Amino acid sequence: INEADGSQTAFLDGNQPSRLCAPLRSSIEARGGSVLLGSPVSAIVAGEDGRVCHLLMRDGTKVVADEFVSAMPVDVFKRIVPEAWSHMPYFRQLDELEGIPVINLQLWFSTKLRAVDGLCFSRSPLLSVYADMSVCCAEYSDDDSTMLSLVFAPCNAQAGASRDWIKASDEEIVDAAMGELARLFPEEI
Repeated sequence: INEADGSQTAFLDGNQPSRLCAPLRSSIEARGGSVLLGSPVSAIVAGEDGRVCHLLMRDGTKVVADEFVSAMPVDVFKRIVPEAWSHMPYFRQLDELEGIPVINLQLWFSTKLRAVDGLCFSRSPLLSVYADMSVCCAEYSDDDSTMLSLVFAPCNAQAGASRDWIKASDEEIVDAAMGELARLFPEEI
């Protein structure tokens, strides 16, 4: 939502599995649908008319349904798009998308950081987005401490990082994040 004085963002009022995924699953199953987890798709099989006939799962199972919803990463989806679809204008747009790896961090501080009062998009070379979840989300609400959720990116050379952070130890990643936070917020870190 664009506003004259900035953007407005919102967070789930709790963790994703219980606040988003479980209600979606319950709603789908209440209407006769099913949700398959841990079932990798190896192919989307399209008929002569271009419509999905079924999904072919990695274990060889065929899944037939009226509707399909997927949360697979874009790079995986691009590999299983039927050849007949790859020339359609809608699916040609996939050529422009490229998934990049990121590292998500959650850091807890025993004091309240006052400089981060919501969601921040950053020009930092390491921390592209971060939020104080103790301010943004009721589940983590705390007036005396801070729970920062950070997106550490870019995290490999493909994405523009100077080193491959994916191969770094947890300690190295946390040290780099803390160093960057100290640079961004010298009065508080």
